[in-house]
Amino acid sequence: SRPPVDLVPGVSLSPVISAVWLPLDAKVMLSENWQPAPTEPEEVQEGQGPAAPPPTFNPGAPEYDVMAKRLSKSVPLRRYNQLIVSIKTLETHLEAEEKKKEKDRDEKLEEKTAQLELDKAALIEVEAQLTELKASFYEDPNCLVHWMGVLFSLADAGLTTFDVSGRSFPHTNLRELFNNENGSSYYQGPEQVLGAFKRRYEKERGPGKIQLLTRLVPNMFQDGFSGQAYVDGMVDKVRQAVYGAESTDPLDLVQLFWWDVKEGNVEATLRALQRLSEDKIEVTEEGEAVITEPRKLRSIGLVDFPPRAIVQAIQAGVPIVSLSIPFSIADRRYLEALSTARTYNVKVFARDGLMAGLINEKYVGAACPSTTGAIDTDLDEVATVLDQVNNYGGWEKVQSLLKVVKRVADKHSVRMQTVALRWQIDQGTFPVVTTRWGEQNWTQFGYYYHSGPHPGLDWQLFQVDSFLDVEDVAALNALGQLV
Repeated sequence: SRPPVDLVPGVSLSPVISAVWLPLDAKVMLSENWQPAPTEPEEVQEGQGPAAPPPTFNPGAPEYDVMAKRLSKSVPLRRYNQLIVSIKTLETHLEAEEKKKEKDRDEKLEEKTAQLELDKAALIEVEAQLTELKASFYEDPNCLVHWMGVLFSLADAGLTTFDVSGRSFPHTNLRELFNNENGSSYYQGPEQVLGAFKRRYEKERGPGKIQLLTRLVPNMFQDGFSGQAYVDGMVDKVRQAVYGAESTDPLDLVQLFWWDVKEGNVEATLRALQRLSEDKIEVTEEGEAVITEPRKLRSIGLVDFPPRAIVQAIQAGVPIVSLSIPFSIADRRYLEALSTARTYNVKVFARDGLMAGLINEKYVGAACPSTTGAIDTDLDEVATVLDQVNNYGGWEKVQSLLKVVKRVADKHSVRMQTVALRWQIDQGTFPVVTTRWGEQNWTQFGYYYHSGPHPGLDWQLFQVDSFLDVEDVAALNALGQLV
């Protein structure tokens, strides 16, 4: 498998990034409760005995099976098992040593006796943590709902990096996009849902396991879309959505989207972000450096910036670490921006690698998706798909592309999605794939009937050496549109 890659120290990136488009309003998702609502007790008729209390526990409910599996992977239970093994081993060893003559006893007997006492004390502490974790399942109404399980399964498969995402211009409600007064984040819903997931996952698996890539989208059509006060306020709102009101943890990454880099003062906004990425330090009279205000974000990225604007940001001294762009076997419009990012050692997040879901065997030889009829859950959304079809030159050209990808996939016994994503990885990018929320949540990787403990994707996607040979690369490179 590929070795881990750090975005910045302390923030690692998974080989594929999951873009989270919410299937429902965030308020609806966060109001879900895995525990059934208690039923009203039946009215007691005159002359009858007291009614039976409503059931409060169903041991056959699937959530309890999920709970047990999640507990088995939790940090407290794993530590508990390690301590039990250590204590039993030490006790057995010490019992054997007691039976020996003093001259033949282990020289480290006192050390091991002390270690046994430390392990027993640690076990008491871990048992308390485990009890607290078990109780938290009943205190957290979201912890076992379906959408939480989808995100857990992705993270457990090693896909631990999540990008707040959703519809944008021109496929969104213009009122949502342009009517806010820069007082709330455009991606507030995904931030809240992913924040709830991150807090839950790290409560069970330990801190720093999930990376969230957040965005700042200033509304240039309203006043107050730039400057330190605006940036401070927006970053605080995002941090509260992700970590909760009491936390002082910094955001992993804030990616700036700017509608037109020729308009407005984008550099002022980037410098405001830079100030928030640095600890404020004062030197005491004794000469000791003290952090008076910790940083609010760890790193800064850009979304869809052209090459010249990337260079200007870096030359202004802003530490840009990432660039998010559409870049795929079908779309090479940002090739120059990719080259610029490579020059300055900026990580590139490549969107649209699966053409909004079209890179899929089911669409080979099929009719073009339509805005009428049933919703196709294998697509991000039909409007986005039709844009990509038109930009590529029409459905006939898309069919030619799909046939080439399928031929390569069949040659290597992998899914078509794996071919498209592996091509992106081989360009030195991190593919961004839209999350699916159905019962089978591995469909974005081509696995429709997957079940079992292993993730539903091809292992060849993550191996160090690419499975694509010279012939494959030449065929895939020929598919790209530069304009």
